Amino acid sequence: MASDPLFGWDLTFKTVEKDVKSKADIVIAFLHWNLTKRGFRSIGVGDERTLSGDEVKSEVLPTGWNDNENYTLRYILTDKLYILHGLNTDGNLLVNLMRSEDLAVSNVCVKIDDTVKEMSGSVDKMLPGHKDLMYNIKRDLIDTLTDRPTTSAHTQTGDGSSNRRQSDDPLRVPPRPLPGATPNTPDLWELPPANLPNIGRSDLDPFAPGGGGMIFNPFGPRRDIENPGLGIPGGLPRGSVPPGARFDPFGPPGVGPRPGRRPPPPDADHFPPPDFNDNMFL
Repeated sequence: MASDPLFGWDLTFKTVEKDVKSKADIVIAFLHWNLTKRGFRSIGVGDERTLSGDEVKSEVLPTGWNDNENYTLRYILTDKLYILHGLNTDGNLLVNLMRSEDLAVSNVCVKIDDTVKEMSGSVDKMLPGHKDLMYNIKRDLIDTLTDRPTTSAHTQTGDGSSNRRQSDDPLRVPPRPLPGATPNTPDLWELPPANLPNIGRSDLDPFAPGGGGMIFNPFGPRRDIENPGLGIPGGLPRGSVPPGARFDPFGPPGVGPRPGRRPPPPDADHFPPPDFNDNMFL
């Protein structure tokens, strides 16, 4: 025969029936019974978040559990301290269950008048929807918190898997690229191989070392010394004037004519014929 899911409720309610003052008290008593069914033990009232080690564990509600309008009860489960807060406001009872070790919190909200119909009698008479209430307490208040690992348990698990690469974490922010990166790497954050010009890198990553940019500076140290080109002092980069193309210089190709040589004619539009005399009309 299957066990009765309401086993123990009548005994719990009989122990506090004389102390019940409001419908909210019945909800707290029902919550307390659900907690004790799952291993929680009461150690008194208050919100003290430390354990002295000599607390007396009990399955019954402590003395003074409903002396105030709001409720603050302390519980122990597997040597961990839990604090239950019940706030009575606007006809609702807001209940929070906090694990003191890491301040993890679960909560449930109960509409008092819709949940509690009578102040005494059988559970079907007092709490007609007790099945739904039990399910919500187990799902939202207890399992949500007890199934969540504590900080210490998570740390122990992390210690066992400390050999995992940090790059396995999909939420990890990639580090800044460093100089001297290994070429042919699939990591898009790495620098290009060292034998490639670093032109344009600063447009992709403003924090990249070494500068660069999409606009090439023909006067910079990276210009082509072997082929200075034509047009302005210091020369133009290779490819500025395609081979065989007509190009009108817009400035002297050098600082001045080489010693012992005649300077070229200014802005000539055509090649002079053989033996052309430039002074024939003088």
